[in-house]
Amino acid sequence: MKRPQVTRSAAVVVGLGLWAGALSAHALWSDSRDGVEPSKRTGAVTFAGQVPGEDASRVVSDGGAPVTVVLPGSEIARVVGDEGGTTGPLFWRFEAAGAALGITGLVFDVTVGSTVAGDGTVTDIADGVAPDGTVLGGSVIKLYPAALGGDCSAVPATPPGEEHKNVLVIGGEQDVLQAAGTNRAGDEVVREWCVAMSWLEEQDGLYANRVEAAGVATDGSAVLALDDWQAAVAFPRSLPDGAVYGNLATAEAVGVGGTALRDSSEWHALLSPDPSAEPDVVITLDPAVTNLNPDVGTGDQPVFPAR
Repeated sequence: MKRPQVTRSAAVVVGLGLWAGALSAHALWSDSRDGVEPSKRTGAVTFAGQVPGEDASRVVSDGGAPVTVVLPGSEIARVVGDEGGTTGPLFWRFEAAGAALGITGLVFDVTVGSTVAGDGTVTDIADGVAPDGTVLGGSVIKLYPAALGGDCSAVPATPPGEEHKNVLVIGGEQDVLQAAGTNRAGDEVVREWCVAMSWLEEQDGLYANRVEAAGVATDGSAVLALDDWQAAVAFPRSLPDGAVYGNLATAEAVGVGGTALRDSSEWHALLSPDPSAEPDVVITLDPAVTNLNPDVGTGDQPVFPAR
């Protein structure tokens, strides 16, 4: 049975504008938590990240520094599924939203640099390769801008030469949130991004079991019974085995002549780690201000040339 593809979201809220003249970090960037609040006719700049519906999670950028969005490991672990691996991608989303006033615009870079485990251990995955022993190590996640209407279904192909990577950011350099000089009213603009998560390893399949019982009735006729069943291997083999669990079954019977019959069987089960302990993935969004003035370069602290 195909598992439903549940979509969950996180958001980054951005607000940007520009002051005229030579600008300091204090003058350009505002700590306003209510969006863009122009202190002069040319605007003001804010940048913050948060999870939708969780106002307490909002983090305001300090002087244009990047903000981060965390993809929970519990979301990645969903690719394992209840039957040992999903057959299609699962999706998770985050957003960039904001406004750049006057002749300014806004772009941002999207990167993935590390994972963070429950015990605080940080692992560098800036090269796009996840460590063994994790669900991500047997999966692939692709980050890319959503299509019109927030559609994530058109998952981009893996670029040539990057097939070895578990984490791929496609279109993450200077993605345009708002073109320069197009938002005179300062209305908020939203840019939605997708994270497609797919299990790469083949499913371990089914384990077949068969039990056959035979007996002799009082009239000497043979009585036979046969039963088959299958067990799905639920945990990915890419995760290291944690232990072996032993099982022993013993059967006793008394024959017609009073003879005691006894038999036993032993089997073992390998225990794998719980995929719910999968580390979180840290996604970084780094904004920069653009400008209609060709003499003003793109950056956190754009400065007009001296006249």
